[in-house]
Amino acid sequence: MILPAESATYYTGSGEVQENQDKRELTHHDFLQLLVCELRYQNPLDPMQGSEFGAQLAQYSTLEEVQNTNSSLRQLLFLEGATLIGKRVLLVSGEEGVVESVSLGEDALALNVGGSEYSLSEVREVLE
Repeated sequence: MILPAESATYYTGSGEVQENQDKRELTHHDFLQLLVCELRYQNPLDPMQGSEFGAQLAQYSTLEEVQNTNSSLRQLLFLEGATLIGKRVLLVSGEEGVVESVSLGEDALALNVGGSEYSLSEVREVLE
């Protein structure tokens, strides 16, 4: 029986089983688990070549750096939005208001202007 990704379980290798709740992307931990499992159960008569292992470690390193870069960019985006708090903005829709607060969601920065939320891309101009 094939389980949907929202309710899959997996074995961690340390004797515990963890439930995968609505997990739609692999993390660097998942990548390491796959690599260790591959090494553990490889065919002893045809082991993984050193170059293959090196390539997979390079992929892991690249994945970790991309995740670190993404985290840094999210922090910079939040700081950019925080500088707008208390400033008047003109929105693409023609509305004007003062930025009361900012929040960083999964996909974008949200500005609270006059009790409504707008994305940063909806700001046409920052007024003094």
